[in-house]
Amino acid sequence: MTFRPTALAYVFSVVLAWIVCLAVALDRVELLFVALPLVVAFLRAPGPARAEVSEVGLALEPGAGVEGDDLGVTVTALVPGTGGPVEILPVLPPLLAPLGAGRATVLARPGAAQVSWHGRLRCRASGTADRATVFFRIWDRAGFWVGESRFEPPASLVITPRVEAIRFLPRPRRTGAPFGIHLSRKLGDGTDFAEIRPFTTGDRVKRINWPVSLRMNRLYVNRFHTESSAEIVLLVDSFTNIGRRPNSSLDHTLRAAGSLAVSYLRQHDRVGLIEFGGWVRWTRAAAGPAQCGTILRSLARVSVSPAGFLQDLTILSETVLPGHALIIAISPLVDERFVRTVERLAGQGRDVILLAIRGDVLSEDLISRRAASPLVRRLWSLEREDGLRALRGYGVRAVNWSPALPVEAALQAVRRPGRVRGAEWYN
Repeated sequence: MTFRPTALAYVFSVVLAWIVCLAVALDRVELLFVALPLVVAFLRAPGPARAEVSEVGLALEPGAGVEGDDLGVTVTALVPGTGGPVEILPVLPPLLAPLGAGRATVLARPGAAQVSWHGRLRCRASGTADRATVFFRIWDRAGFWVGESRFEPPASLVITPRVEAIRFLPRPRRTGAPFGIHLSRKLGDGTDFAEIRPFTTGDRVKRINWPVSLRMNRLYVNRFHTESSAEIVLLVDSFTNIGRRPNSSLDHTLRAAGSLAVSYLRQHDRVGLIEFGGWVRWTRAAAGPAQCGTILRSLARVSVSPAGFLQDLTILSETVLPGHALIIAISPLVDERFVRTVERLAGQGRDVILLAIRGDVLSEDLISRRAASPLVRRLWSLEREDGLRALRGYGVRAVNWSPALPVEAALQAVRRPGRVRGAEWYN
């Protein structure tokens, strides 16, 4: 802990110096007797040597926070018996914003005791924080000395992105395990009618179509399409970030990925996640409620990493990136490395959907007036459409998405799977 005189101590010293100077200059001894009580009060002020803060703790509300919700935090510490007020100033990470007028609390304690500060914070954006910073200021009773200390207590803070329900999801080109809701070309047990054929040995009696059998004077059975689940891999671009948080391209990317993951998991599909930036981190595809929490926590740990070792995603193992999986890439299409990776995946015949976030909408407040002119924006839009048209030529279902619109509205144009070869055109 560091100690320093307060502003009151400096003022007090200046007043004493002026009184002494006036007493010497005017030859008035009585002025020294006026200054004597002030000197005694200054010398009798408690020294700062014994003032120490210990047992600092920080507690958050249990459970992971959600972007946009409120979060309670409590700071506790054991302070010495200085008799003055104690000031607790928590330094908030950029992910949090205070609720109320201020974030400093002054507590008066006559003796050594445990003080605490409780506040409500607003989760501005998704992310994680492993440590917190808290400053303490301890004032003496006279107000002449103040001791300052800084502590970094551990804090496990996870803020997951805000998600929304998507009712109409893009359909995969190929399906995987049975017992899902996606129609398969295979015929078997299901609920969607496929055809009627003559009865053969081994057919179930409950599949007999009695009206047609009576009319044709022989047995006919109904056949149905089997229903299977899909394998979904969310590919998140973490090379760049456009705009300011919590309204940046990274924030909208995480919200869209979280919404897609939750919606696909609700219909019993298997969902995985790949963070592709300066490094590659992945969450293997799985199904169930536990996978939903795993995906959201993985999204909360996504950070922008423009430099680093670039790995080729096409060499990942089948367990991480299955060949029959539907790959949904979400990117502002600023880094060419991500664009080339999408082209390479589509060139292998994989089913790829590209959700291209419009960065011009997010950067309006950050660019100059000349760059925001209608002509420049039009040229940028034409260049972007030309890039999307080239990706569609590889078989990628690419679509533009303005963050001002719901993600479901943008996905309507790519709901149906296209052909493996040839171009696909969407507005």
